[in-house]
Amino acid sequence: MNARTMTQNAALTVMALTLAMAPVASAAPKAADRAKQSASCRTVENYTMSAWIAPAVMVLQSKAAWNNWNEQMAAEGLAVAAEAAPANVDWAKESVIVVALGELSGPYAVSLKGAKRTLSGVQVSLGIESGHGGTSPALVLAMPKSASRNLTLISDAMALPEMRTYPEANLAGDGNDGPVAAGTSWGALKAEYR
Repeated sequence: MNARTMTQNAALTVMALTLAMAPVASAAPKAADRAKQSASCRTVENYTMSAWIAPAVMVLQSKAAWNNWNEQMAAEGLAVAAEAAPANVDWAKESVIVVALGELSGPYAVSLKGAKRTLSGVQVSLGIESGHGGTSPALVLAMPKSASRNLTLISDAMALPEMRTYPEANLAGDGNDGPVAAGTSWGALKAEYR
C-alpha cells in the first residue's frame, strides 16, 4: 500500500467512526430532556384528620394491599380505624402513596406541590404548612406504577418518615430491621447536582 491509500483508508475509518458515534451523542441530550419532564402524580385524598396517628409514607400497589395495610395499622394501634380504599384509583395502572404525618400537637396541612422526572426516577415535592388544617393530616397520591419504583419525596418544612412498600414493610419497627437499601445510586445522586 502506498501513502495515499493509507490516508484514504484512515479518512474512511474516521468517517465511519464518527457516523457510528453520532446516535450515541444525540441520545444523551434526549435522556436529559426526558429527565426534566413533569411526572404524572395527582392528589386522590387530602385529609386534615386522618385515621393514621403514626407517621408513615407507604407505597401501595393494589386495593388488597391498601385494605391489609390499613387493617394492620389499626390492629397495631398506629391508626384509630382502617381508612376505606379510594374509589378513584385505577389499581391496574396506578400505585398509591400515603403520606401520613401522624398525630401532631397543632394544625398542619400537607399538599402536592409538583412532580418531576429526574435521572434517577421521580421526585415528588410536598408542601407542609402549620397554622391551619388538622392534627393528623395525610395526603394520598396516585401515580403510574412504573413511576413509583424509583420515587423520592421531598418536603420544604419537615422530615418525612422513611418510604416503604407494603407488604414488605415492617410497620411497628421491631428494632431488627437491618440495613435499609437506598432508592437511588451514588452516581445518580451526583448526576442530580451536576
